Amino acid sequence: MQRVISKLKKTGEDLVKQYVTTRNERIKGKIVEHYAPLIKNIVGRFNLQHSTTLSPEDLYQYGILGLLKALERFKINGVPFHAFAYKRIYGEVVDAMRREGMIGRDKYEKVRNLEKTIKSLTASLGREPSIDEVCKAMDITEKNYHDLLNTSLLVYTTSLNTKITDDEGDFIYRIDTLTDESSFTPEEEVEQDDLKRRLKEIIMNELSDRQKIILALYFYEELTLADIRKVINLTEARISQILNETLIKIRVKLMQ
Repeated sequence: MQRVISKLKKTGEDLVKQYVTTRNERIKGKIVEHYAPLIKNIVGRFNLQHSTTLSPEDLYQYGILGLLKALERFKINGVPFHAFAYKRIYGEVVDAMRREGMIGRDKYEKVRNLEKTIKSLTASLGREPSIDEVCKAMDITEKNYHDLLNTSLLVYTTSLNTKITDDEGDFIYRIDTLTDESSFTPEEEVEQDDLKRRLKEIIMNELSDRQKIILALYFYEELTLADIRKVINLTEARISQILNETLIKIRVKLMQ
């Protein structure tokens, strides 16, 4: 399987190099066709069951837009196009959800309030609070609670896929400014190392086996919710719920 994936990536990189050199529109069409599975994979990583305005097909079209923007901005400088395009497709999809109201300042504030409430209850109870205890403390229904969980993944990923302006006046994504570790100051390097150490400890010691598996399949293997369902035999909605609960738990632990 890895050999097949590597071959597909190589074919895509070759097509992109041809387009950058020739600007041939026919090659552009082949590139869109070649990277269609990548776009579908990115769209499949979001749970849209609570959306009344967006469908997977809508997000797929936004994903194509992100791919085309990446293609026009790509320069052959050693960075693989697959990695370059992934962040921009992902960012375009997230932007679409933000514009449709699935993500917004009010959602950010509510998720942050959820984190603070869980942290406070954990400290006062000496254990992780139940859903009922969290709902009572926040004066919300269980449905509101699960809606917040579904929002949390979008909130966390959006913070790294926010458009900002670079030195040349072009739009880039915030995540692009975090990838060059050589530009970190000594103090920032220490902070990064400490964060990685704490994150590793939380994952190893605080999460259940099922949470670890879902986290690894989603972030490391980059599987869609549908693909994860085939591995662990849970519904996509339940997988999304566990993933969001896990991210909230990690965030709260990091805040302590």
